[in-house]
Amino acid sequence: MTNWSQGRAPTHEIHNRDAGRIVTEIVKPTLDAGGEMTDVLVLLESVVTGVLSIAVKLGGDNDVLDIFIAGVRQRMAEIRLGNIDLPGAPS
Repeated sequence: MTNWSQGRAPTHEIHNRDAGRIVTEIVKPTLDAGGEMTDVLVLLESVVTGVLSIAVKLGGDNDVLDIFIAGVRQRMAEIRLGNIDLPGAPS
């Protein structure tokens, strides 16, 4: 079943709605309290560890971490490079 058929918003809409707010909630209080970006990254590491410890069975985390980090790298490249066509990439 899709999220629509269950009466829920599609996952991408939830991501789009909540991501900016969550980023602000992680970054702003830390910087406002005099912290630095390294403090923000340590907090992010704790959040990611907490979410993954709930979402992934221990022992199966290496594959999930590889996929997770690959996704982060891809999204950062998209932000950095913009919407460009790469030769050989699926369209």
